[in-house]
Amino acid sequence: MTEAADVVVVGAGHNGMAAAGYLSRAGKRVIVVERLGKVGGMTSAGYMIPEAPSHLVTPCAVELLFVRGSGLIEELELEKHGLRWVDPDPTYAYLDPSGASVCLFRDPQRTAEDMGRLNAQDGKNYLKFLELLNALMDIGFPIMKAEPGRPDFKNLSAMVGSLVRNVRLKNDLQVLASGTADQIACEWFQHPANIALLTNTAAGAGPVDDDGNGAAYMILATLHRLGTGKPIGSLQSFANALASSIEASGAKIMLNAPVAEIIIDDGAARGVRLEDGRVIKAKAVVASCDPRTAFAMTTPGKVERRLLERIKHAPANRSNAAPFLANLALSKPLTLKRHQDLRHDEADLNKAVGYIGTPEQVRESFAAARRGDIPKEIALSITPLSNTDPTQAPPGGGLAYIYVPAMAVDAREGWSQELKDRTMTNIIAQMSDYYDGLDAEVGRFVETSREREKRLNATNGCVTHIDFGSLRSGQNRPATGFGNPKPAVPGLYIGGAGAHPGGGISGLPGKIAAKRILRQIK
Repeated sequence: MTEAADVVVVGAGHNGMAAAGYLSRAGKRVIVVERLGKVGGMTSAGYMIPEAPSHLVTPCAVELLFVRGSGLIEELELEKHGLRWVDPDPTYAYLDPSGASVCLFRDPQRTAEDMGRLNAQDGKNYLKFLELLNALMDIGFPIMKAEPGRPDFKNLSAMVGSLVRNVRLKNDLQVLASGTADQIACEWFQHPANIALLTNTAAGAGPVDDDGNGAAYMILATLHRLGTGKPIGSLQSFANALASSIEASGAKIMLNAPVAEIIIDDGAARGVRLEDGRVIKAKAVVASCDPRTAFAMTTPGKVERRLLERIKHAPANRSNAAPFLANLALSKPLTLKRHQDLRHDEADLNKAVGYIGTPEQVRESFAAARRGDIPKEIALSITPLSNTDPTQAPPGGGLAYIYVPAMAVDAREGWSQELKDRTMTNIIAQMSDYYDGLDAEVGRFVETSREREKRLNATNGCVTHIDFGSLRSGQNRPATGFGNPKPAVPGLYIGGAGAHPGGGISGLPGKIAAKRILRQIK
């Protein structure tokens, strides 16, 4: 059985659906094929705990963040299709073992004052640091939205204008762009709790000791401008709104439709063959899945061997450090103990993402992951999802999302069920020094990188598909020759987290892929 389309999109994650949305609104016939039984990919959620069937598990991400500034929500009319969100304030809070806390508020001045309570100079420095981050965002966001290798005068002029306005910050921006996140935090701040607030934030973007990842602090400027945006009904509601939007504009979504082959014939992509034998012919293919997985599915012998080897060697969690994620279903809400009582203001820490982990523990978490070890005290964050969105747990219940940014992809002793249970026992014991309600656990969902790899078909379970780095950005993402305006294999476009600008919830990789295709298919 054969179908025909202008474009077939492999993967109904948010980037794949973004590509489909822009293409279908431009009048193209688009079919999206998804191997799972629902849309969303890494933005999906579901009732995945048998012992707690009314708790909504979010296995990967929980915040909108960058998509709030990408234009996707407005251009694809996602609010019209049901998307709603909340913005807790404070959004993040570092929870010090002493009972003290430092909060990130939407208001930069209020954040600076909170840091200044612990160290007066740190408070003053935060506003100066944020001036630098705002300049980085003014430069970085146009770069993120621009198509690599192709002049984009609107974004280019915005970037140049920002460079001119911030020329006096040139040296500091160069240090920020080349230094490690740990180094930058220690340069600007003195109090360990203030440093911990920053390093825990940066850890979500990767190892804090890698050169160049100081740029991860742009997230702070984004937070102050846009908030984080936690969707009502989890990120699945975001994915569902995307699906509704693109179907309304004419795109077709096929679920439970795993791809067996991306068909390459006469040097170009011609469509896909599904595992059940169906063939979808198309003028272009968008691979929003992991690019290593995508090129492994191309017709044998039809793509130059050197290109296949180049993409096969693109790094995915190369340092062996990757997120370890868990959802805890509780029969009562998760609440803080002494940290809330010791607050000097009305800030509600029970709705904030709670950071646990001193700067030393953040560093050791990444170092241990590289060795394949599991430290007893792990840097992590806890998001009490049901405290901001009660729909994600039954009445009177609670749901806690645990994000460990640095855990071994391959543990030295191997990821057995016993090791998972032991690791979770240590994590819960650590959290119990801070939070009440953990004794009311009724079930859990825990996923290692290898399990995420199996569930989502992403190499090494890498949530960004390809690791970030100065040599893996722009036209060099995912690898040299694959990020150019013209694809390495004619008709085969990379439109997921492995393409520019990378991971995170933005929809920009899919949007850029759609722009490229619209120039090719008249």
